[in-house]
Amino acid sequence: MIEISYPKNKKEFEKEYLALFDIQKIEKAWEDELKSIDKNSKQIFDSSIKKLLLLPFNKLLEIYKKFPKNEKSEDIKKSIYTEYQPEIAKFFMKYSKEINLKTCYFCNIDFINTVNFDVLDILKEGTKQELKELDGIGDIYAEAIIDYRENNVINTIQDITNIKGINNVSKIEESIVVKNHFTLDHFLPKAECPILALSLYNFVPSCYSCNSKFKKEIKLLESYLSPTSKDFSVGKDIKFKAYYKDKVKKSNLTLEMKYPKNIQSYILTFKLKGRYEFHKNEAFELIEKQEKYSETRIDEIANILKISPHQVKKDIFGKELFEGDIQDKSFTKMKRDVAKNIGIKGVKE
Repeated sequence: MIEISYPKNKKEFEKEYLALFDIQKIEKAWEDELKSIDKNSKQIFDSSIKKLLLLPFNKLLEIYKKFPKNEKSEDIKKSIYTEYQPEIAKFFMKYSKEINLKTCYFCNIDFINTVNFDVLDILKEGTKQELKELDGIGDIYAEAIIDYRENNVINTIQDITNIKGINNVSKIEESIVVKNHFTLDHFLPKAECPILALSLYNFVPSCYSCNSKFKKEIKLLESYLSPTSKDFSVGKDIKFKAYYKDKVKKSNLTLEMKYPKNIQSYILTFKLKGRYEFHKNEAFELIEKQEKYSETRIDEIANILKISPHQVKKDIFGKELFEGDIQDKSFTKMKRDVAKNIGIKGVKE
């Protein structure tokens, strides 16, 4: 439910993305295989391959709707996307800060991020593949390190110089190993329209649940339903409200999600009502705190501690209510809506 914010220097961002690909190779492969599907397929888009890779989402959607659906499309998907998938993932990992990759853009429930691995930890416990990702270690040294670990303990990086052939560890020490904790969803299914399988603005970094368990190959064919679209509206359209059905006994807490009918398919696809209902205690905690800490009480605490009432609110209710972006922390959208609803002042729009 979060629109993706792309880097301010978008030209450089896109230029670097194009550099991942052998454009001529892709163009030849697509031309040959598109002809096998429909000899008129090329007429569906009048852009060069470079432009196709960078078209905005609304243009991608137009192409998708015109593209002839054919079972042979699956073959194109396998031959093109699979080859470049690792590099595309690395590209998004590199730009994780610029696009604020922290929580799933579809749900704002699960975290998505990149993780830097410690070189020494990899030397101590890493798999052969993980060892090979370190600079200066190939197949031979990876196996040698694994053999060495069977009878020896690696306490420092320098310890591996005991292995024959490994003399200089400076490259290994400077290695940066980054793993991703996210999936890349093709918002417009690549199996049905493989020419969009590599288009930058068809990728939505998302959690495993949203991508693989819920959305899968489901088609959401309106521009305002894709976080990559400038028309994306889901985050603004959903409104949360929490209240007790029995106000006297303060029991039966209900979390209500209101939304316009036009985004119902999005809500149903990602099972948002049930998933948020499961986590309604996040809203319950806000209600409990709000009952304990009135504005007057907060002012009193601020005077005692010699800090601002605003700082007291951040410490009590959580700073995500008052600053930062929605995707910085899980459930921020829900918490802000509930906080406004129960009368906590100063909550960020």
